Amino acid sequence: MTAMTITVLILLVVGFVALVVVMQLKEQARLDKLRKIAELNNKIRQVRRYLDETPPQYQPKDMRLWLISRKIKLYEQLLALQPDKTMSRRHDNLVEELQRFQDSKQKRRAKPINDELMILEIRRLFESFKSFLIASKKERTISGDVVHRYNRLLHFYHFKVSSDYHAYLARQAFLSGQLDTSIDLYKESLNQLNPVKETIEAQDTISRLKDLLHEIIEDTALQKAEQEMSKHEDVKREAELDAEWNNYIEGSDFQTKKRF
Repeated sequence: MTAMTITVLILLVVGFVALVVVMQLKEQARLDKLRKIAELNNKIRQVRRYLDETPPQYQPKDMRLWLISRKIKLYEQLLALQPDKTMSRRHDNLVEELQRFQDSKQKRRAKPINDELMILEIRRLFESFKSFLIASKKERTISGDVVHRYNRLLHFYHFKVSSDYHAYLARQAFLSGQLDTSIDLYKESLNQLNPVKETIEAQDTISRLKDLLHEIIEDTALQKAEQEMSKHEDVKREAELDAEWNNYIEGSDFQTKKRF
């Protein structure tokens, strides 16, 4: 075998190895791209869930603004990897939504907590969101101070959701005239906040519940007093009628009185 042949064979082997390496690198790059796309899509679905399923009373405006902006950034990263007209339109709609919500002065309407299963689902959502905050902090898409503040709020909301449930039941009992039941339920609503009663976040809620409870207790006392007074008046009137009747039948010769 000549030197030329050996050289050619070596070049062929080197070329083949180089081709294999290049193909492997391209395949690895393709797989990495697909992995990133899948990861971004998962994060977008995750953020959408927080936005759609978290009741408004447990999602302050700044928290919602951050989630919308986070979703916009995720779409931008996804579009850089996989340009798509539909995705681009969704991104533009989100930008408009962010601006509208930022400019809006209208308070979002609270969602009634009227089911115990709802409490469990919302609490699971809170736990998931805590994990998302930790991951976002590692990615440096949110500051540590904001994460700390949101975690404090989520800790408070963990108990408030149960308090809100009992307050809802108390309100329904009040509207149906069951004042004693309403008082007991409002007291239980306050009890649910005991683990966080010293926190700043809980003060407004506790104050509002105490005011409602005080008003209902006063209404109940007034209603019972009126009932007792009415009952007393009925007894007094009945006694007066009995006395009149006795005077009538005991009158001489049962003379008919003009008022009868």
